[in-house]
Amino acid sequence: MKVIKFVTTFLLLFIIGIFTSYADVKYNTWTDNFIKVFDQTEANFKFYNIKINCVVSDINNKKQIENMCTDIVNSLNIKSDKIIMREENDNGVKIYAQIKDSSYNVSFTAIKKNSKEYYIIIDILGNKLYKNIGDIYRNLDDILNRCSNDAEIYFCMAGEYTKKLQLYKCNDILENILYNMNAKEIDRVREDSLVSVTAYSNLLTENDLDYLENKINLNIGIRYSDNEDKTLIYMATPIIKLDY
Repeated sequence: MKVIKFVTTFLLLFIIGIFTSYADVKYNTWTDNFIKVFDQTEANFKFYNIKINCVVSDINNKKQIENMCTDIVNSLNIKSDKIIMREENDNGVKIYAQIKDSSYNVSFTAIKKNSKEYYIIIDILGNKLYKNIGDIYRNLDDILNRCSNDAEIYFCMAGEYTKKLQLYKCNDILENILYNMNAKEIDRVREDSLVSVTAYSNLLTENDLDYLENKINLNIGIRYSDNEDKTLIYMATPIIKLDY
């Protein structure tokens, strides 16, 4: 009996261990590696940007849209007493809200497609506390999964160097990012003071995007700004959705 009890206990602990390990792996999504690799560029953090496009169905009243906006703002821990939403016209075809605080600038736009569907566009710009991006992204992803079966999330981190980098240094940074992200370069564009690389990373498979006859999920841009006399770097998945 003691042997049977021991074996039963051992198997139970083994199964629990498997599920715990699975939960840990699931929780530690690609955002952790992404932030780590961005840190390794040694650029000074400038901002991060999250752009979301999604379709929300089965909308019966404007309150549902407002609740979605509230959930997103709450996920960012923005201290806003009230979210002010306004309609762009009398038919309520377009609903818009903008929320700002010292760390975030959030714009939320809902465009009515038909009697039951809205097309939602969300733009989040954060300039502080980027170490908690993983939690923010997971919270946003959870909200979107509850509200929509058709959502696209574009995520970008931006940094800067306080001088103009030589071309060889830019290439070193690009190669290090590709190596550390386990990524294969798909395309590269070089124009004057700009270098842009699109790639496919095995660490970002949930963000795949079709590009010509390939799949991509990683986009890196390095640009020198004459006005600021700084070199700017952008690291995004699946692509950079900013004018840079």
